[in-house]
Amino acid sequence: MTVAARSYPSFLERLRAYERYEPLPRSRGPEKLDAVRRLAAELGHPERTGRVVHVAGTNGKGMTAAMIARLLEHAGHRSGLYTSPHVVDVRERITLDGAPIAEAAFAEAGHAVLDIADRLRGGLHFSYFDLLTLIAWVAFRHAGVEWVVLETGLGGLSDATNIGPKELCVLTRIGMDHMHVLGDTLEAIATQKLGIVPPGVPAVLAEQAPSLAPWLRERLAAQGSPVRDAAEIALAPCADDPDAAEARWPGAAPLRVTLPGQGWQLTTPRLTCAATALAAGELLLGEASAGAGPGADEERARRLRSVLTVHLPGRLELRRHQTVRGHAGPSLERVVLDGGHNAEALAALHAQLVRWDVGDYTLILSLQRDKLVAALREPLGALLRDAARVLALAPQTARAPSHEELRGYLQALLPPGRAITVETVPDAPAALAVALETPARPLVVTGSFWMLGDVMRLLDDAGATDHPAPDAAAASKATP
Repeated sequence: MTVAARSYPSFLERLRAYERYEPLPRSRGPEKLDAVRRLAAELGHPERTGRVVHVAGTNGKGMTAAMIARLLEHAGHRSGLYTSPHVVDVRERITLDGAPIAEAAFAEAGHAVLDIADRLRGGLHFSYFDLLTLIAWVAFRHAGVEWVVLETGLGGLSDATNIGPKELCVLTRIGMDHMHVLGDTLEAIATQKLGIVPPGVPAVLAEQAPSLAPWLRERLAAQGSPVRDAAEIALAPCADDPDAAEARWPGAAPLRVTLPGQGWQLTTPRLTCAATALAAGELLLGEASAGAGPGADEERARRLRSVLTVHLPGRLELRRHQTVRGHAGPSLERVVLDGGHNAEALAALHAQLVRWDVGDYTLILSLQRDKLVAALREPLGALLRDAARVLALAPQTARAPSHEELRGYLQALLPPGRAITVETVPDAPAALAVALETPARPLVVTGSFWMLGDVMRLLDDAGATDHPAPDAAAASKATP
């Protein structure tokens, strides 16, 4: 095969061929992983690379996984991180020591996996996600990483990430999402998530719904898996300083950490993820409080700063002064970007908008057909109630509702007497063109990572933004 045929663009085209024929998400048993295991065996078992931390849950699992990887990197360990979905660039899914995988390394691992997948394709089915998971493992093996942090894609029990050995499992908050695939009760969904935890392997539990937490602990205890409750580490923003957070460990004095100019980051979901990552870090790296005194406080503060400066695009992200490519004139003054597409995520977005005093906004919203369910009515209603203008954008996917179906679902959620109507727009450029008619009005974009990526590819930072600088942690300070 020629050099051009093994290039990064040619790899992306080969991968898209699988994506184009991807079936709709469907329920599956563990036997569906037989094809993934066969492919892994043909590749020499890359899933046995490094020491694995596996993260599952409904909300916050990507951010939590990224924070755990950051803790390992800051402790001097070579680490690989695999998350999904990507927003702008597929390389976001695979990072090495905190940086997206290089195109050449991605292409090398990708062609190696697709060569074998193409040969096996006649008798076995591989999804787009299955292939990316194996590509990540091959890339991690090539890079010689010590630790691998994996975020599950859907569920856990039958997810492609769930075929290798692991040292620690982490369960972020579990809620009602993907019910058509995972089940229609919290326990049914949690059973799928629990499927990542082998008997005897320790697990970290993020704060859960009160009805679910004892159920999870009971089942983990029954299989001999030690449990660490992340809720033992209490994190909260400081009322007297928007750039400061206070942490409390059991039996220890409060620890205050300040992140100058980054108060936008100290959202409740981010702090929940940080507490979960810190609990995982203590199991992986040892308790920071093993020795009493200032040294223990400094280590805890260092770990806290490192996780709070982790950034993933499109997760409760606040930007300022955004220009739109191809449009002259004023920039959008404030833009909130969030890929929330289930009830808890949308409720968290609305709560954060209230804290940020973002109201009377233009709302760009996109949802798949399987999201037009009763559980989303309340949080969507709250977002619609505070909007000045609503633009509905139907995803260009097989799971998409028609524009009329999406508009009708949203219109019914508007409070009685509201003078606005839901407008439909064909694509992201058209939606941003409408938003630019009132650039001083805040813009909120949510509901679909697919649409969010299309919007973000059109945005340029025109001035100061609220992204954390890479060395922001170094500028932070801690006061015991």
